[in-house]
Amino acid sequence: MTGTALGAPAVRREGRQKVTGVARYAAEHPQPDRAHAWPVPATVARGRVTAVDTSAARALPGVLTVLTHENAPRIAEPDDPTLAVLRDERVPHRGWFVALVVARSPEEARAAASSVRVEYAVEDHDVTLRADHPEAYEPETANGGHPARREYGDPDGAFATAPVRVDVSYRVPPLHNHPMEPHASTARWEGERLVVHTSSQGGTAVRATLAALFALPEDRVTVHTAHVGGGFGSKGTPRPDVVLAAMAARAT
Repeated sequence: MTGTALGAPAVRREGRQKVTGVARYAAEHPQPDRAHAWPVPATVARGRVTAVDTSAARALPGVLTVLTHENAPRIAEPDDPTLAVLRDERVPHRGWFVALVVARSPEEARAAASSVRVEYAVEDHDVTLRADHPEAYEPETANGGHPARREYGDPDGAFATAPVRVDVSYRVPPLHNHPMEPHASTARWEGERLVVHTSSQGGTAVRATLAALFALPEDRVTVHTAHVGGGFGSKGTPRPDVVLAAMAARAT
């Protein structure tokens, strides 16, 4: 057998760049007059936004604009509902982004984000996951387009006739994807061409999604994903940060 990797040295192609500090990640691509954005998360579990007061934030030094569902660039309805940011007043869960502050520096954007005042009409919510939940459903596909339900052979029959049976229920605490590099994106518009640097392991999917959301041919969207500082499953598909970055770039 030839060409085996066992016992053979491997070349880490990006190793020298990383250990010498010259590797650039998604948030480290300087552009002339680059701005920084900071989101404002919802503070209610479910409801809708009834009013947003951005006057105090817009009056602070360095602030360029504050985007809400009322003035953000319009995007098409995405297949992934988590990407439907700043499209309307609804709040599906706590932490949903209801505004985006764009400023000259990240510090100015973060400070201004805390000055945005949002009013809500709170709706009843039920976040207990159970089999008989009235909003529970089984999707046709899951986990990257695979069938949601897959069965092979006769598992019930095999289990019933097995000489040894182990039937155990396990409970695990909530888990959170926490890579060393947070989600980040840098975007710029060159006329009707969009160029982004994003921390993603799915650059092709990011390009297709951005093209659909902003009504662009895919050949007018360029996505760079040179270095990714970890993902643990959270960076395989487009995330809201790349959509918000493109919105902020278009608005400024």
